[in-house]
Amino acid sequence: MRILIVYASRHGGTRGIAERIGETLRAEGFEAPVVSADETPAVTAADAVVIGSGVYMGSWLKEATTFIERNQAALTARPVWLFSSGPTPDPSKKPKDIDPIEEALGPADGPGSGGRKRIAALSAAIHPRDHRVFKGRYDPADPPKTFAERLVRMVPGSKNILPSGDFRDWPAIETWAREIGDSVRPAVAV
Repeated sequence: MRILIVYASRHGGTRGIAERIGETLRAEGFEAPVVSADETPAVTAADAVVIGSGVYMGSWLKEATTFIERNQAALTARPVWLFSSGPTPDPSKKPKDIDPIEEALGPADGPGSGGRKRIAALSAAIHPRDHRVFKGRYDPADPPKTFAERLVRMVPGSKNILPSGDFRDWPAIETWAREIGDSVRPAVAV
């Protein structure tokens, strides 16, 4: 079986998660190519698809949302899983108090809900089996790639808002990848 892993990554953190998902699935016996969303991967050649994006200011990267829109019919016809990479931990909140989707994509309604509504609309169209949020990574030495990133880094106190480090939970990512594999693996008659 072929499980296609598609990602959109600005600084490489999401690409790393996608690569680990691919490695884990290959170790489980699957064909699991890992491809950037902007490389136009062939969805129709896959039995299942995992799509992930880095989250910036509550929104998925355009490459990932465009990939879903462009391939909506093909994605609807096969099992799909989504993952969001980011944010880094907020030191002012306790983990149990945080809804991961809301923390990454913002509230369901009201101010700051645009990114979440966009993913909700795309999800309603393709019906993913799951959407996981994994913490990301932040390296202040990695130069900003957009004007918005430059602005955020200039805000006084941004070092407290953006803790540096790699917060990706590799065991959780590998477990999730194995769950995906288990759910699509053909039943073996005994």
